[in-house]
Amino acid sequence: MRGKTMPPRWRIAFLTMAGIASAAGPALAQVPAYPAKPIRLIIGYEPGGGADNVARLLAAPIADVLGQQIVVDNRSGANGVVAAELVARSPRDGYTIHVVTSSHVTNPAVYPQLGYDTANDFTAVSELAAAPLVMVVHPAMKASTVAEFVDLAKARPESLVYASAGVGNMTQVAAELFSQMAGIKMTHAPYKGSAPALIDLIGGRTAVYFPPIPSGFPHIQSGKLKALAVTSLKRAQTLPAVPTLAESGLAGYEAGSWYGVILPKGTPSGIVGILHAACVKALQVSLTQERMKAQGLEPVGSSPSEFDAKIRRDIGKWRRVFKAANIVMQ
Repeated sequence: MRGKTMPPRWRIAFLTMAGIASAAGPALAQVPAYPAKPIRLIIGYEPGGGADNVARLLAAPIADVLGQQIVVDNRSGANGVVAAELVARSPRDGYTIHVVTSSHVTNPAVYPQLGYDTANDFTAVSELAAAPLVMVVHPAMKASTVAEFVDLAKARPESLVYASAGVGNMTQVAAELFSQMAGIKMTHAPYKGSAPALIDLIGGRTAVYFPPIPSGFPHIQSGKLKALAVTSLKRAQTLPAVPTLAESGLAGYEAGSWYGVILPKGTPSGIVGILHAACVKALQVSLTQERMKAQGLEPVGSSPSEFDAKIRRDIGKWRRVFKAANIVMQ
């Protein structure tokens, strides 16, 4: 380029990458050309689901920051296992990235012989977003607080039926963690997805359900369901008047869906730093935040070490819950 003026769009791209390089630190020197071609983003679920929505919502702003195209590739099957196996075997060059959900850390308990090691065959980049669940009951139920619900359940052991979106789904895991911490016993009614579970709860055929806030919110607003608590440690932005389960007597209770980015183990630290910086920048875009809030999602943007610690902690936590509840795939 000696003796020539750099075109404006090249200058913008160069400055963008320089900003990412600064955020990534000295390790970037290992990968000065990254990204030099389109990046494939693997999603382990069908188009239209929660993971797909989050991935597509963030793919564009991340691509803008990186100055390179991101190609979304849906590889559904076995609750995300098919996609994770593909990513674990992919080249460690940063051109195959994977958006995972909280099912990534429950799968080791559901599938005892996975084709990969969830804790050690991947490199964490960042938790992108959290989606708390909400404990909802039929408006006619004689319980307006968690304490009152627990009293009802203790008076009628195993007679109260809780709905879930399927065996091993986070909606079941959250209910089982609640039962264990509250010292109650309920009967499980698994459904094929959140929609039929909500229909039967609204119809009075089950007692309680723990759907993601985006699924339950419209029915709470319409008065068809009553919210008793949210499953996050902090109150949800979408339902600020609803207490957390931790506030409601179950100290330390935390459950819910989350979405994050991982890479194959052994990906150079410079590439990890570039992608992490791009994720954080994308989450700071006001339009991205507005769209996430509209879906009941809360931006996170954790560091690679924080996300790795969360993954390892959650694997152990949910294994204990699954074992105590004797949750097995049918």
